[in-house]
Amino acid sequence: MIGVVERLPAEAEAKYNKYMKLREMLVNISRERLSIESMISEIESVLDELKNVPDDAETYRMIGSVLVKKPKSDIVKELEERKEELEIRAKALKGQEDALKSELDKLGKELQKILMGGKGGATGGTAG
Repeated sequence: MIGVVERLPAEAEAKYNKYMKLREMLVNISRERLSIESMISEIESVLDELKNVPDDAETYRMIGSVLVKKPKSDIVKELEERKEELEIRAKALKGQEDALKSELDKLGKELQKILMGGKGGATGGTAG
């Protein structure tokens, strides 16, 4: 049996652990951004529907498990404010995603360099 199992150099192991941690953070941030974008889409659908409702129509807003009668203009204003807040949050998360992707790419290249350099490359080294 050939002894192929080698311990990673400490530097590579530390970078690998950091890479995996950043990758997990990226997944979580992406998931949160997608959830927020889904909420934005839902708000946009509601705002589109409200455009077809007369201004003097009775409109209600769900607060907890209770429907509360509110003027259409108040509901539209609240939804637009919420949408704006969510768009700002989504933009911030996108920025974090981009920064993490860049850092992951950099770390991945560093890891490859360490691991390829540690094995002596494809041509092999000199016997010594």
